[in-house]
Amino acid sequence: MTVGREAEGGGRGARIAVIGTDTGVGKTAVTLLLARGLRALGRKVWLHKPVACGGWDGRSSEDGRALRAACGDGQKPGTICPLEFPEPCSPHLAAQAAGVRVALAALVAAVGRLEAGQEPRGPGGAGAPRSIILETAGGLLAPLTAARETNADLLAALGWPVLVVTRPHLGTLNHTQLTVNEARRRGLHLLGLVVNHHELLEPSLAVCTAADELARLTALPVLAELPHTPSQDDALRLARAVALAI
Repeated sequence: MTVGREAEGGGRGARIAVIGTDTGVGKTAVTLLLARGLRALGRKVWLHKPVACGGWDGRSSEDGRALRAACGDGQKPGTICPLEFPEPCSPHLAAQAAGVRVALAALVAAVGRLEAGQEPRGPGGAGAPRSIILETAGGLLAPLTAARETNADLLAALGWPVLVVTRPHLGTLNHTQLTVNEARRRGLHLLGLVVNHHELLEPSLAVCTAADELARLTALPVLAELPHTPSQDDALRLARAVALAI
């Protein structure tokens, strides 16, 4: 199954995949902020994370709980994060520890089922189309399956445009370029960067210049630079920038 960018007048909502340059960069927070902003603009939004690991409370993962708390617009909560595992590690290892064998075809099929069920119901299909935001489990090359297929393989199979979440910390120039270069090598369509201040930082030279340097080095637009505690205005600015980039 290959699905591309939203067609003009096609009656289908946007498809957006969110990846991060490394662990803890704030993908889930950015995903939730983007959903909030798009909804404030009048869009209907569904969420999906193929696999989530760690932050176990006995029944569910931390990311799964956070995403389900934002469930809305007619989505069934069980479709948000269909696979959750206790171990805070790479998805293929967490699944193995739980005695589950994950295949890429099954992950793609789950997205296909979500898409098939997300179109508006009613006479003539009336109603606003729903956009879908997919948050990956880990970075671009984190292994997802028993065959060690990665997020890059999943995104290539889906063909969705990709938003890259990065950070202004020391080391981001290297991490971000590696992610962007590999994504381009795989033929992924990159929308742009979100520089996320997921931790409070001193305004050092590296931090203050990170967004501009990343734009120059990657030749990608910085669609948003988010403060440590983003506001509703930040959500709206992010949503508008992403909507224009699709």
